[in-house]
Amino acid sequence: MAMLVFAGITAVYAVLQLVHSGPLRAEAFMGCDTYWYERIALEGYPHVGPGEDLGHWVGEDIHQTAWAFFPLYPLLLRSMLALTNWSSAEAMIVLSFLLALAWIPLAYALFHHERNERIAKWAVLAMLLQPFGIYFHLGMSEPLFLVGLLGSFLAVARGSALGLALMGTILVLSRPNGLFLLPGLVLYSLEQEGQGSVREILSHPVHALHKALPLVVPILAFMCYCAYQWSTTGDPLAYLSAQAGWGRRFTHPFSGFFNAGDPATQFDSWYTIILLLLVGLLAKRISLSFCWVMLIVVVMPLFSGSVASMPRFTTVLFPLFLITGEWLSRIRAPVLVLLISFIAQLFWFWAWLEGDLVTC
Repeated sequence: MAMLVFAGITAVYAVLQLVHSGPLRAEAFMGCDTYWYERIALEGYPHVGPGEDLGHWVGEDIHQTAWAFFPLYPLLLRSMLALTNWSSAEAMIVLSFLLALAWIPLAYALFHHERNERIAKWAVLAMLLQPFGIYFHLGMSEPLFLVGLLGSFLAVARGSALGLALMGTILVLSRPNGLFLLPGLVLYSLEQEGQGSVREILSHPVHALHKALPLVVPILAFMCYCAYQWSTTGDPLAYLSAQAGWGRRFTHPFSGFFNAGDPATQFDSWYTIILLLLVGLLAKRISLSFCWVMLIVVVMPLFSGSVASMPRFTTVLFPLFLITGEWLSRIRAPVLVLLISFIAQLFWFWAWLEGDLVTC
């Protein structure tokens, strides 16, 4: 049913785009980061000499490079383009659908493992129909990242070391914060044995390390990517240096709030504050490993000096949607709540078409 909902959402998007622009164009689903992924897929990463500028943003002087983006999504896009005669936009739409065929069943299986069938159903629908769910249909890396994240937790739940190694590799090669989510998988593995408290972990460190053995594979994959960056740019962490092109730099967590007067910054700042309060209120209702996921996804970007794109980043917060699924399973009108949420999503997509999207 969830896949039918996903296909239905895409169809509604197509109708909206037809009403908005006239001719139906796949390019309407492209914007913001999608052009960078397209460039990497078509041209590869640019060679940059040692010491050369990988990115900066000083006033109106802005220099951005493709090194800010991780390689797995553009690699998949490149493969699809090589196998078909599709345009980049068409390939991205199909890739989003194929990734949905992966992450939706993974989400349902994980939620069912954690709770029950009824809650799992509502939780998956809540993820699909969330106000910022448009990013699952556009040429963004969020669906791929979600495959790696959900797949890693499900592999732990089912005791599959091979699955954890594979999904963990997808996770770390999809987005910069993937590497920092790996400790949460170790916590989750220990929680499956009833040993997830900090005290138990500290008292049995060797056992915790044993649980982390499958994660050697994604760590090695990340190190290989760092070696590639070093050989091509002279900087093993070129992806970090390139973040400066988007105004991101390591700083204290409050510098990104309300640091500009534009609507995007104002919206993202208020959204992040509300989200932090919500995460704080719900933290006691979820496991330590799920708290780690929310901490990395929500708090880690704050140390970059920017809250830009926070609504997009948080579309993958599956613990939040698991709790939402619990709530929806108890109330009298869950369909009405989801309908309101979907209307908000359609408004967001319309704003995308207008080119006045509050945040990318």
